[in-house]
Amino acid sequence: MKKLFVGAVVFYSMGVAAQESSMYVAAKAGLSIREKPDVNAKVLDKIPYGTNIVLKESNEEVKKINTEGLTGYWKKVTYNNKTGYIVDAYLFPFAPPKAAVKTMKDYLAQLSAPFGSKLVVKSGDEETEVETNKQLFKNGGEWHEFKGYEFGSVTYFVPGFTVQQGFLLVRMIAEFNEAIGEKDEFPTKDRTFKKGQQEYSIKVDKEQITDVPWIKKITIEFESGAIYNFQMYEIDNQLVIYYGAGV
Repeated sequence: MKKLFVGAVVFYSMGVAAQESSMYVAAKAGLSIREKPDVNAKVLDKIPYGTNIVLKESNEEVKKINTEGLTGYWKKVTYNNKTGYIVDAYLFPFAPPKAAVKTMKDYLAQLSAPFGSKLVVKSGDEETEVETNKQLFKNGGEWHEFKGYEFGSVTYFVPGFTVQQGFLLVRMIAEFNEAIGEKDEFPTKDRTFKKGQQEYSIKVDKEQITDVPWIKKITIEFESGAIYNFQMYEIDNQLVIYYGAGV
């Protein structure tokens, strides 16, 4: 079964490399388009944040590049009548967050209209009451909020994003700034470190399917008045982002 799965992954990757696809630039400072697939090649232009571009079909050998812990590939594009190469690690399947977006719920609302009204479920008595709020969006996205005694959490389901793309997305949203900073590198291994006076623990669940490790899940824990837990992983074609805190 595993052999069939690995074969499917390789076949899918080859298919993506050979087909045209529409993506959005998610690099805040813009994305350089270079004359050749090389970081030292001449910069032909810079594609602004949020620009929709089409990755050109190409029979050239796909060259891999690692940047900020991210694994990307050089892809051929045309912008402003200039044809060159960009790093696809900074591309999203949908438009990146606008300036006004401060939470992942805001971003889901940017991508799609809500589907129906918010669902509110309460249980327990006056002392132990817990509340769960849920909102479904027309593109399949979901927002869940849990409120309990000295504990709360939010869970988001974001269709179409990988864990790597999700990490870049989270870096842009203020809601997660304490867990993942704007300049933090994509984690590829377990580690413990300090940021200011706070100690962080990162656990990376991964599997070596090809020469590029498949990052299945990222878990970050830290204490800042409360104990925080952040998790990000994929279920089928959805990215799941969980963020909870309690004493």
